Amino acid sequence: MPAAVSTTAGSTTPEIPVPRSVRLVRVAVLLLSGFAIAFSPTFHEQLPFDLGLAAITIGAIGIAHLIEWWSRRATGGNPLPLLLGVVSLGAAIGLAFTSTVLAFAFVVAGWSLVSALFEFVGMTVRPGSRQDAIFLGAIGMILALLVMLVRDDQVAVLGFLGAYAVLAGVFLGISAFDTRRTRAPHDTAAGDR
Repeated sequence: MPAAVSTTAGSTTPEIPVPRSVRLVRVAVLLLSGFAIAFSPTFHEQLPFDLGLAAITIGAIGIAHLIEWWSRRATGGNPLPLLLGVVSLGAAIGLAFTSTVLAFAFVVAGWSLVSALFEFVGMTVRPGSRQDAIFLGAIGMILALLVMLVRDDQVAVLGFLGAYAVLAGVFLGISAFDTRRTRAPHDTAAGDR
């Protein structure tokens, strides 16, 4: 009887992790965007520059999410990266039609809030399907809050977006090279035999 139980427990297929190269695409996008924002302070007083840089940042994040979704599509996939990609691309397009600082702040805050909520929902609905969802959801919520607190200051809004990009990029970069997560299920399976 114990053999039947262990066979049944071993037959469940865990979610296939996203390849490191695909995860590194989002890391590169986040870090490059964060550094572009950090090293272009002389242009931050110009609203069109801030809108363009924010639109490129959020749009590139959306493309990175779509690349992740595309890489998982053949294995049954997870719709969360697709939803995050669509929301990000929608926010980037919304920034292209924005002409005021207040609208700029609302689009960035709305994007970060919706993305954070999707991260939390994805973590709840499909546990283990998305690495670092708690951290990304938390800093997304913090970004939305901070942007709404400084909604009249376009430099601060862009600065907080850049800080979010650097924090998320560094954290996701570290987790992309963390081998404990990929080794743990194999170690557990080997210990059951």
